Amino acid sequence: MFVTLINTIAASGMVAPKAYIDPNTGGMLFQILAVLLASISAILFFFSRQIKSAWARLRRGLRKEEPPEEMQEK
Repeated sequence: MFVTLINTIAASGMVAPKAYIDPNTGGMLFQILAVLLASISAILFFFSRQIKSAWARLRRGLRKEEPPEEMQEK
């Protein structure tokens, strides 16, 4: 099994690449991805308090704990 793994790794390096990304296309793609990542990070930072409170409400709702005995009606 180890020999098969080594042969597979060695053979994979000998395969010619199937696609090429032009440097200008790669730069544009990087700029688009950087803007998307920054936007998502800013949205998460800006709405972090609301996200935390919604997550806490959801967790409280899913817990379904019974109130303490002194709080229950007799």
